[in-house]
Amino acid sequence: MHQNKFFMKKNNTTEKQLANIEESLSKTEQYIEKNSKNLSFIIGFMVLLFIGIYSYKNLYIKPLNQSAQDKLFVAEQYFENNQFEEALNGNNEFDGFLLIMDEYSNTQSGKLARYYSGVCYLKTGNFIEAIKTLEKYTSKDKLMLSISKMSIGDAFVELNQPKEAIEYYEKALSINNNDVTSPIILMKCAKLYQKQLNHKKAVKLYNQIKNDYPNSNISKSIEKYINSVQLTS
Repeated sequence: MHQNKFFMKKNNTTEKQLANIEESLSKTEQYIEKNSKNLSFIIGFMVLLFIGIYSYKNLYIKPLNQSAQDKLFVAEQYFENNQFEEALNGNNEFDGFLLIMDEYSNTQSGKLARYYSGVCYLKTGNFIEAIKTLEKYTSKDKLMLSISKMSIGDAFVELNQPKEAIEYYEKALSINNNDVTSPIILMKCAKLYQKQLNHKKAVKLYNQIKNDYPNSNISKSIEKYINSVQLTS
């Protein structure tokens, strides 16, 4: 008797669940039927959006970036030969970094041209423009982004603004920590602190180079800098 009640209860539960499912399906069908035009519009819009993004990336940006790369290659040759004015401004035979930066701003090569432009300004003594240009540089490459912040710090050093320089050196360190650039940036910071007679911070950074980057070239002569602070403090 108890078993019959159990099966009857189970069957009732199952029937209720099936009824709920059928009701939900019915409501879904009614909703789709009622809103078919809106749903068709949304689906059509999503398809058009996908096609638009795909076309923009592959039919516009990709060939544009290739064109920028070709022009960038020529300017880079001048940059590597320390011909910074020519690399920056170009001439009748090739486009300089400034023009590439402006014409191809949406491409990776255009963004890289901005970095080069900032460094060219730095190398030619136009420190204000170097800061302005490098401030707008963006990249997914954390190392390059870190180096750009370090370059801004260098520009502030040249402008005799040590506080701002240290601020950007610290930004560079926070963006990317590595065995190559980090000891260099720490050394720049330490020297500024030492120049400001902040011996405690200077020694702390010198010791950080010694302990954290023992295999770096800078670390090989770091004791000399530590001793120099101790002699003057």
